Amino acid sequence: MNSLHTVLVNTHIAIGALALVLFWVPIVARKGSPLHARSGKLYATAMYIVTATAFVASIMVLIDPIGIRRPGLELDGEEAAELANVFRMFSLFLLMLSVLVFTSLRHGIRALRTRKTPDALKAPLHRAQILALGVLGTAVISIGLVEMQWLLIIFGGLSISGAIGMFRETLIASPSRRDALVAHLGGLIGSGIGAYTAFFAFGGSRFLRELLPGQWQALAWIIAPVAGTIAISRLSRRYRERAPARAADAE
Repeated sequence: MNSLHTVLVNTHIAIGALALVLFWVPIVARKGSPLHARSGKLYATAMYIVTATAFVASIMVLIDPIGIRRPGLELDGEEAAELANVFRMFSLFLLMLSVLVFTSLRHGIRALRTRKTPDALKAPLHRAQILALGVLGTAVISIGLVEMQWLLIIFGGLSISGAIGMFRETLIASPSRRDALVAHLGGLIGSGIGAYTAFFAFGGSRFLRELLPGQWQALAWIIAPVAGTIAISRLSRRYRERAPARAADAE
């Protein structure tokens, strides 16, 4: 089990580093261009691998936190319970981020299909994924309140907010091209928020300890959500308020 967990983590880190770079290519590429489409597919493929490895690795730690994270460590009952609680708490957080990234990515990709398949966002399984994200967000907030972990409370709230936003988009009866673009951009940027949050919270934290010591390191955790939320808000406003209705509804 430990060997499998190690393989999953190493794969997650390697492909995740690639995905963090690939995220920006479709962002800066001309929309609708071959580069935009191809880089978007590569990013999606990389993120599917990243979320799958994170999901399985998190489940493994939730089931056996000490055996997976500290194999062979001898602790008394109280110490083991306390350490297991810490490992489970962060694994649940990572699990929620993996679901957030996967659901946002799938939502953004499926949104483009609404031009040919208007009910693409209304599929029961897709809605179930969004609801699962909301449930996980609620669980993380609850644990954050009990343990007084503000980051869990904040990110649990962001997950619930994202789930509500995506679910509302599934309720649009006849999505226009503008609606599809807003959902597409929101979903893809949302996946980037989750990816960069995980990076700063885990792998990137090692590089930020000297720059942001102690509690100040928590600032790094909120960089991606704040920047991503602003970007989604501005892009949504741009497409909903400034884009001509004729161009928005054109095929």
